[in-house]
Amino acid sequence: MSDRDERIVDPATMQDIMRHRLTRRSVLRGAGTGIAGFSLASFLAACGGDGGGNGGGNGGNGGNGFDIGQIYAGEPGDQINFANWPFYLDQSKNNEGEVFHPTLRRFAQETGIQVNYEDVINDNAEFFGRLQPLLAAGDDPGWDIIVMTNGRYFTTLVANDWVYPLDPDRRPNFDANAASWAKDPFYDPGNTHGMAWQSGITGIGVNRKLVNGEVTTMDDLANPNKVGTNSVGMLEGDMPDWVMINLGIDPTTSGPEEWRDAANWLRMQQESGTVRAYYGNEYLPELQNENLSATMAWSGDVLYSEVWLQYDMEFVFPEDGALLWIDNMMIPAGSQNPVGAMEVMDFYYDPEIATMVTEWVLYMSPIPQTQELIEANAAQAEEQGFKGYANKLYQTARSPFLYPSDEFISRTSFGRDLRTQEETEEWDAIFLPISQG
Repeated sequence: MSDRDERIVDPATMQDIMRHRLTRRSVLRGAGTGIAGFSLASFLAACGGDGGGNGGGNGGNGGNGFDIGQIYAGEPGDQINFANWPFYLDQSKNNEGEVFHPTLRRFAQETGIQVNYEDVINDNAEFFGRLQPLLAAGDDPGWDIIVMTNGRYFTTLVANDWVYPLDPDRRPNFDANAASWAKDPFYDPGNTHGMAWQSGITGIGVNRKLVNGEVTTMDDLANPNKVGTNSVGMLEGDMPDWVMINLGIDPTTSGPEEWRDAANWLRMQQESGTVRAYYGNEYLPELQNENLSATMAWSGDVLYSEVWLQYDMEFVFPEDGALLWIDNMMIPAGSQNPVGAMEVMDFYYDPEIATMVTEWVLYMSPIPQTQELIEANAAQAEEQGFKGYANKLYQTARSPFLYPSDEFISRTSFGRDLRTQEETEEWDAIFLPISQG
């Protein structure tokens, strides 16, 4: 029996595990200081006034001082250490009830290389803080692949030469199958240092039973007649960029004047009385438990709750736009097996492998072909008599939030990429008093 057949025969197992999954994105609390006590601003300042990263490499080396030919010389080692976020990879159980990752098992069968996979990243800041002393000292970081969200920490890793440039000749699956939005992102021109793992959209999660009328705009979250009082959640980390997008401002080119415009809207919202709290990962249970009528939300979380857990909620793409983010696979400098790491990273751009991941994590896959493959799996499940499971797969495959059109993506924007100490300090001085004051 194949790994995919196991998934179809026992869908209840997958749903039971996913019921307890965590969201995969978190925020940095504190004015420029991470959980581990490091100062992000000091690292950015050490890189120079513009962050020090050219993103596109140094001549033929592909990065500041790195020689791609030397980094990726030779054959892959026999083990790869892969750090990722909780519940961000397909799972199944064998006959003895032991949980395993079917795609990693297949990789080992095809290559003879074992992957030590651990879901140890619960927060970009905290994980970065643990890696930083090792990377700064030039020591073995302990990982060959890490997954980091675009933004402050991605930028800092690149600017300090703490991640290796990728070998563009070792990713044929990526070149053949990656979605247009996953190629050449503004924060990493030419995918020099990262390849998308999964992605998502920050929009609005709505509990249909608790709102009065349709919620379609950001301003609805400041309207007590629609959403009630003390009943709206805001995502602390995403809200500055998200508010700017919905005010018609491009966050990627924004400056302090636009930041203050966003802060003014957030203060107006506070005065409206609708805000219950400013959240990180913990917003989803609040929405599921009906403590929130509406909230800023991540697309995959709401899709999962609505389709797979049957909550009476929906994900809304605001009329004025939404925030796009990407979690990226990167190879930390000092990796003991960068050749093997590239092999694993490109392995996950095989459409069949990517489908196994997407059906489990329910976030936006960087491989468009997964959509028709999920449809085919739905048809197979239907033929086998698992109609409820098939229906959920059909809804997953047909979701515009999981498989957005180019027009849909054109109405999203990435967030501001803070690159200097001055930018970081001013940003935090403007926004942190709102959420933490």
